Amino acid sequence: METFLQLCKTTESRLGRRLLENELLFLQWMYNRYLEEKPKKTLNA
Repeated sequence: METFLQLCKTTESRLGRRLLENELLFLQWMYNRYLEEKPKKTLNA
């Protein structure tokens, strides 16, 4: 997966606008959850 900064830029590009503060916070939360879950999945595979 891409870095958080790349994810923000990609999302902004697709939306055609800058992210709002609450959208940025949600995206950061979602990215952190992904990073937390990723090692668990590789252990169980």
